[in-house]
Amino acid sequence: MKIKYFIITVIAFITMSLLTGFYMNQDAKVKVQQDNGKQAHQGLKKVKTGFEHEWQEFKNDAELKINANEKRIAEFKVKIKTEGKEFKAKYDKDVVVLEQKNTGLKKKINEFKFESKDKWVEFKNGFNKDMDVVGKSIKDLFAKKD
Repeated sequence: MKIKYFIITVIAFITMSLLTGFYMNQDAKVKVQQDNGKQAHQGLKKVKTGFEHEWQEFKNDAELKINANEKRIAEFKVKIKTEGKEFKAKYDKDVVVLEQKNTGLKKKINEFKFESKDKWVEFKNGFNKDMDVVGKSIKDLFAKKD
């Protein structure tokens, strides 16, 4: 009978030792994952810091271009009013479309939020392409007028 209790006690002791070891090992894994998460967060902070400078330069440059487009559109609107009805009918719709595109660019630049470097590069390339299209359209409109 004593051997039976002894074997049960040994088995219980071994089981408790194993379970305690697994529990301690799990705590170590959680701590490692938390450390990795902190390092990743710090890495993201560094990326965002580098991004902030680049973003401000890009945004300032884009706003200058958008304002220049608005000024050229306003100048063209004044010329439309002074030229005559036929000229106004011919170019009025084009000017409205260009204004909408330019306003869309302004809205797009103000609503952008940084999520990742890939999305930033994608946004920047798409925005520059759209900005070039609007700028070319304005130049073409001025060329048609003359």
